Amino acid sequence: MANHTQLKPSTLSQRKRAKAQSEQGFKRMSLALSPKAVEIVERVKASKGFTSREAAINAILERIGDDMFLQQEFLAVSG
Repeated sequence: MANHTQLKPSTLSQRKRAKAQSEQGFKRMSLALSPKAVEIVERVKASKGFTSREAAINAILERIGDDMFLQQEFLAVSG
C-alpha cells in the first residue's frame, strides 16, 4: 500500500469519507438502474437540489420508511 505522503489529497479525502460512512453504517454497493429509474432519480436530484444520484436514491428509499402509503405498496406482505 502506498505511503500517505504519496497519495493525492482527493484520494485521502475519498478514503476519509468512505471510512466515516462505514462507521455510520452505510454500505457501498454497485447496481444497474433501468433508463426509467435513472430518469426518475435525475428528476428527484434536480427538483430537490441534490448533488449526486446517490443522495437522490438515499432520499427516495428513506422516504419509503416515512410514508405509510409507500410502505403499504413496497413493504407490505401480500399473499
